[in-house]
This record gives sequence, C-alpha cells and structure tokens, in this order.
Amino acid sequence: MALIFSSGGGRLGNQLLNLIHLSSISFEYDINVYKVNDNSLISRESSLFFKIEKNNIKWKIVKDSSKIKKIRKLFNVFFVKAIHLYHYLIPNKKSYTIGLKNNLPKFLLSQNKGIDYPISTLIREAQDNDIVISGWGLRDWRLVLKHKDSIIEYIFEGLIPFINLEKNIESDFLFVHIRRTDFLGIKEFDALNFSDNVWVKSIIKICEIESLRKVVIFSDSPISNYMVSSLEKNKINIFIANTGESNNSSFLELFVTYLYFSKSIICNASSLVLSLSFLFHEKIYLPSKINLFQNIFLNNAHNSYPCSLNWK
Repeated sequence: MALIFSSGGGRLGNQLLNLIHLSSISFEYDINVYKVNDNSLISRESSLFFKIEKNNIKWKIVKDSSKIKKIRKLFNVFFVKAIHLYHYLIPNKKSYTIGLKNNLPKFLLSQNKGIDYPISTLIREAQDNDIVISGWGLRDWRLVLKHKDSIIEYIFEGLIPFINLEKNIESDFLFVHIRRTDFLGIKEFDALNFSDNVWVKSIIKICEIESLRKVVIFSDSPISNYMVSSLEKNKINIFIANTGESNNSSFLELFVTYLYFSKSIICNASSLVLSLSFLFHEKIYLPSKINLFQNIFLNNAHNSYPCSLNWK
C-alpha cells in the first residue's frame, strides 16, 4: 500500500527536511512513499505528486516560486483538502494529521495523531491501508542517520542544477547566513535572534580559529555599516550576496553553490542552511551571546538547543 505526505508547510528548507525524513522511511521499509507537490518541490513528470525511491529522482526544485500563479497555489490548497477527504471517507484508506495542533494545516478531514505517534505504528498501518498525512511531525532521526549516505546521494542529484560545479571557488571562506525578518515576530525564536555585535564577535572568532580571511554573507535584511567596518578592521574580506528575491533561480544557485564550497558555516538555524549543510558538512556554527559561538554537529542538531527549534 502507500504512505502519501500531503502537506508539511514551509518553504524550500522545510520541504527538504520533509524529503530527508520521507527518504529514510522509503529506504527502510517495503512501502510506497509519495510526496504531494508544493510550492518548492514538484514532480518532474508533471503529475500531482511524486514517488520517493532510491536511484530514481522524480522531483525537481521550482526555480522561481515567486512566479507560481495564484491559481496553481490555490489548486494545491484544494488538492490537499480533497485528497484528505477522499482518504477519510473511503474504506481501507486513512487520513491523518501528525504534529502540534497550532502547526497543522487547517480545515482537513483527518484524525489528529499528535506529535508522538510512532512511525513504526504508522508503517504497520500503511502495509494494509493507503494513508495520507499532513503536519510537521513525521520525524525519525534514527532512520535518517542510518540511511544518511543514501539520502545524501539521492538529494544531491536533485540539487545538481543549482550547484555551479564549474565555478572556480576556493573553499577558504566562511559562509554566513543571517536570518531575521520572519524570526523577529515569533516569540519562541528569541533565542535565535542576535544583534550585529554578537554576529561580528562570533564571525571574527570563527575566522581566527579556522584561519580564514574571507566571509560570504547572505542575509534577509540589510547588512549594517557597523558590521562591514568591524569585519574590515579585522582584515576580513567581505562578499555580500545580493540577487534580489530569495526564491528566484539566481539566488538559489548562488546560495547552494557557495554553501557547498564553503569551509565553514555560521547561521542562526535557517532550515534551508541546516538541510543543505546536513548533506555537505559535518557541523555548523551558531552565534552565542555568552560563548562567542556554539558548535552544532548536524547529526545531533535535532537535540541541540536552540537549533532544535527549527529542525525537529
């Protein structure tokens, strides 16, 4: 039978995280696993969903999600509701939501299984029933780490169009991603908001430890003159990436390419950086108001506060 992941919310970083966990389930169990198209990941075959299977990439990243027509976005919303309705009403099919109530899609006909519903129980049910799932709760890090090498190979192939392997980039730089705009309005994410002063001190210390004199900065808000002058006073060369909208093709190519080639990474728990770093790097750095920085080993980031706020 089949396990169909219908809706998990979020943009590309969150969808890659969903894909990481769905891949681990597909690679571990003898069951068909599918993911419904969203605004970031869609079927290569122009169907409404794609199958996840090793050595067969059936998905692609939407190159410019800002140009997705409103009618298509609206269709996706209604399709998710329709597929849940169908699985809720038809015998031998099940419709579930998994996760915290305040983080679940609205107006779905489904049984809410909560955030602690065991994956093993879900798989046993899916061997006898088609099950459609929505929610931010389908997580099994034990399985992900078991199949990490296969997951990296699988997702890397889908990322190749956004990695400029021919670009002559030496990996002697620190990749910096400062995420502020959407974090600032969420009280739970206070621990992931850092002042310019904290960022500067952390960056300078990491460059000293890693023997780096160059940083590549991506930010969703303007970089202050204070930050630029402070880094330059410490003889750190700065490249500030500015390609316009963060969901267009040129931004993604620049972002993924520089992250791929970087020697080290510092960010404040961007799900996009965490997802990509999980594939390419052993660890990242997190700024710290107390200890200048925090080492985040990616195999354990789901337990590392405060990264776990955006990575569970």
